[in-house]
Amino acid sequence: MASMLIAHISDPHIVEQPKLCYDTVDTRANLARVLARIETMRPTPDLVVLTGDLVDEPSAEAYATLRETLGSLSIPLILLPGNHDDRALLAKSLPEHNYLPQGGGKAHFVIDRTDAPLIVGFDAVVPGCEHAFVGNEELDWLAQALGGNSSRPTMLMMHHPPVHTGLAFMDAMQPPLDPRFESLIARHRQVRLIVCGHVHRTIDAVFGGTRVAVSGSTGFQFEFALDPNTPPRFSLETPSIRLHHWNGESVTSFTAPLAENWPSFGFPGVNEATWPEMMRRMRDGASRNDVYTPETAAEG
Repeated sequence: MASMLIAHISDPHIVEQPKLCYDTVDTRANLARVLARIETMRPTPDLVVLTGDLVDEPSAEAYATLRETLGSLSIPLILLPGNHDDRALLAKSLPEHNYLPQGGGKAHFVIDRTDAPLIVGFDAVVPGCEHAFVGNEELDWLAQALGGNSSRPTMLMMHHPPVHTGLAFMDAMQPPLDPRFESLIARHRQVRLIVCGHVHRTIDAVFGGTRVAVSGSTGFQFEFALDPNTPPRFSLETPSIRLHHWNGESVTSFTAPLAENWPSFGFPGVNEATWPEMMRRMRDGASRNDVYTPETAAEG
């Protein structure tokens, strides 16, 4: 597999025009800004993944608004439902995402692209409930999906993080998951990354020996709260975008801010002509002070 950059976003909570989400947040405009930022990133991501809660309240109008907003994205997109979504209505409203089963079935899927890790969508959503559930049906499906592709570096997409997040009010709503789930992940070392959303904050954790990367919401964040008696509060922090760089079998994750209008500058004397030789010398053991001298800076 060649090098690949995947942009990871989550939880847009789209509502139809002209509503505001919870009478407060223009989630349509926020998602549009995030998508525009992804389009202008350099290097440009090869793929975007969106890990659920696509709309706030499922309706044909909300999904039509979502589809219109996503229409600005020229980069391939893979998405799955969250606990705020309706599986059947989502699949009907976005038929181009034909890996989603019609009729409301579990949104499990496997996407095998030659230029990407194997992408496994795993649906642990319980319709009408806030929590995730993994039972025999889910475990059997996942074991078959992973067992048939044991040699491929794999990214697992879920809505709910399968870990204790530390966000107390979120953790309080999640019963313990079946321990067989973590054991299954631990047995399948080809799963290099689990990407999730749901908690409206950027989080990293480990589950079954595999890294879990949680994206915050494009719409709004939840305030950081460790006390379960503290009620949830919105935070209108600037959204951020997770970036997962796959290089062969390994993956490294970054977080990029939404804004792109900050100044940037190079080091004096360090440019396209001088950098290759400086990098070679440091790789061979030279110190930074040996390579980047006052004479080097003066050249700038």
